Amino acid sequence: MKQVMLLGDSIRMQYQKAVGEKLADLAEVCGPEENGRWSGYTLNSLRFWLPKMPVPDLVHWNCGLWDMGDDYQEGRHFYPPDLYEETCHRICRILRKMTDRPELQIVIATTTPTMQGDHADILMYNDILKKVASEEHAVINDLYSVVAPCKQQMIGEDHVHLTEAGIAATAEKTAAVIRQLLI
Repeated sequence: MKQVMLLGDSIRMQYQKAVGEKLADLAEVCGPEENGRWSGYTLNSLRFWLPKMPVPDLVHWNCGLWDMGDDYQEGRHFYPPDLYEETCHRICRILRKMTDRPELQIVIATTTPTMQGDHADILMYNDILKKVASEEHAVINDLYSVVAPCKQQMIGEDHVHLTEAGIAATAEKTAAVIRQLLI
């Protein structure tokens, strides 16, 4: 059995169980019980999470919505784009270093849409993820494009988290991307 690790925020926590079920014939899927929050939090937490889990053959991660928030109404992103890009590169490098697998397969999921705003920030941060993925020889799992066309059905009452339909769709896409890389 292959070992797959999922890291990321509460959206990852929503679809993780379903991804594990969809890949049960091929891989064991694990991830921290903790929300990865923003990219800097995930980066810092790798030293605590990785030693507690099996050495992965593939890591799928996402961080973004927390990074682009203006939680303190300062007129700026919590993690500005340049810091976000640097941190995302570091997550990829540290994953490979800590697992002692220089060729570790890494999949980076794009940030899903919300029901608020025009998504300009989400699209900008997703473009950063695509750039990082290219430079780090990682694969993009474009969950934004899965949810955006049907967001009325896929995003719940809190305007951020997924409905059952959203969970099913993101789990299906995530499992398909991972399966393709593992076989």
